[in-house]
Amino acid sequence: MRIFIVTMDDFSYINEFIKTIVDRKQKEIIGLAVTKKGRFSVSKSESKIAYLLSLMLIMGIKNSTRQFFTILWAKIKCALSQIFPFIASPSILNYAKDKGIPIYTIGTANDNKLIEILRRLNPDVIVNQSQDVLGKEFLSIPKIGVLNRHNSLLPKNRGRLSPFWCIYKSDKETGVSIHFVTEKIDGGEIVVQKKVPIEKDGDFISTVKKCYHIAPEAMIEALDLLERGSYSLIQNSDFESTENSIPSLKQVFSYRSMLWKKRRKRK
Repeated sequence: MRIFIVTMDDFSYINEFIKTIVDRKQKEIIGLAVTKKGRFSVSKSESKIAYLLSLMLIMGIKNSTRQFFTILWAKIKCALSQIFPFIASPSILNYAKDKGIPIYTIGTANDNKLIEILRRLNPDVIVNQSQDVLGKEFLSIPKIGVLNRHNSLLPKNRGRLSPFWCIYKSDKETGVSIHFVTEKIDGGEIVVQKKVPIEKDGDFISTVKKCYHIAPEAMIEALDLLERGSYSLIQNSDFESTENSIPSLKQVFSYRSMLWKKRRKRK
């Protein structure tokens, strides 16, 4: 099976997720492209300041500071690697290149440059972890379809910051859904779904880590099923769906208060 990967260069979680796929499916991967948009990109209708502020408050000062310096150091190493060959770049592009996989840098997943590359390579499946809303032309290219990893049990909690919303809504469990991509955000049928419990004192970070811990195996399982051609899809019903966006400050403070109460009870 011919697999192409479109992703962002994310030094917190996504790169490790992609590395596992590259390691396990190396012989089948025909290319990897990285978009300019990163984890903190927002749509034109959303406020980037509001998103970053909400994310910082959700994560907490300690975790936000740690992630900021992790990303900053990774970007410094990427820049230094261009000057000093003995410094290894932490970019997913460098990792894929070392594995002998053709690499591409693009503006967005919908760029004509990438569309032309994909039409020439004729992939069976595209694994998408970019932040772009994919257009019809992109979605029509792979023979089998485009796969996405989403950190929730679809059709519940489509959209942004799903682990936050699961805790905010007092869900008992969440997980990872590997689903086909359609023009509707997080709306395609599900190939594989894995569940994880949300601990009583679980927070955003611990829940995100749980999801990413099971995500690589879920994606590998989905790719194996598609290659065999024998699988049954889980419906991703619009009727049963819930959709989320950037939380308001009121919702974020309510979440922080909820965590504080849980931790006081534990003590």
